[in-house]
Amino acid sequence: MNDNCTLRWDCGSAKVMAMGALLTDVIFELPDRRLVSPLHKAPWLGKDLPPDTPPLLAHLQGEWPCVPFGAPPEASLDGAWRGLQPKSVRWPHGYGANHPWILAQDSPNVVTARIDYPNNSPIASLSRQVRGRPGEAALDITLEIRVRCATQVPVGLHPVFRLPEAVGAARLILGRHGKIWSYPSDSGGVSAFEYREPVATFEDLANGAFDPLNLPYRAASETLLLLADAEGQVSLQNNTENYRATLTWDAQALPSLMLWISNMGRQSTPWQGQHLALGLEPVCAPFDLGQAMIGPETPLAKAGTKTAVSIHPDTPWRTHYAIGVEPCAVPFA
Repeated sequence: MNDNCTLRWDCGSAKVMAMGALLTDVIFELPDRRLVSPLHKAPWLGKDLPPDTPPLLAHLQGEWPCVPFGAPPEASLDGAWRGLQPKSVRWPHGYGANHPWILAQDSPNVVTARIDYPNNSPIASLSRQVRGRPGEAALDITLEIRVRCATQVPVGLHPVFRLPEAVGAARLILGRHGKIWSYPSDSGGVSAFEYREPVATFEDLANGAFDPLNLPYRAASETLLLLADAEGQVSLQNNTENYRATLTWDAQALPSLMLWISNMGRQSTPWQGQHLALGLEPVCAPFDLGQAMIGPETPLAKAGTKTAVSIHPDTPWRTHYAIGVEPCAVPFA
């Protein structure tokens, strides 16, 4: 079994790891010949970690699929979520995110990956393909889920983007979206925003005189937000390196966008106040609260937001998404 496979095409290169089918070491060549690497790598990679560290956390980098999507907190939930209690899970973000996949190099610019789930899981297998797009600084990715029996499962994609170190040196560019939900628990650290019931605009969440779309923030924080009814496109502009990375996806399949703004707010091992990154995560899920929270009793479901995909064994569930970059000569205004 290959430990990893490397993609190469005329506008870039990338690696797919067997562990979690992680997409990493992505290097795009822009039309002006500059090389940019938009995806993130955790600062603890290659270091000794406690033996009970989940494999996904130990290898945290790049992009990967999450089936089921979820790594719920143990703490109680707040606001309208009070009284609902997420359950702990053995494998954060699913079995596939924590185990090796079988990789195949279909061509220099195409890698496919597959993993079979345990026999006691309703999910039978995941497969995905990563393809470098000829003539463009872009990657096309597909995900397929097969099940053993009719089931509902929270699904998410998990690209994590690199942030510049200077305060406000990057700009989050959101597409159209509906209500914004702030995470109903503070167990992961100190959020940049006070807990609120859903609001209409991103700026409504701010608890101080700063532009919340400019990243990173000055104060250490750890923030999760969920944007319902997202249009299927979001960008991060790096004004230090003058490029814009854009993620596009099928918003009918994954109708929400979860933002993970990891701004050096987590102090426990292995985070230790040093993790700086932005997760742009298309999901059909109740935040990352897991399988136990996909029922009709949650505030999200009551508001009409889908929190799980329905899959039948006769019809595999498939989706497509893409990550690309373009140069930006002038900082975003």
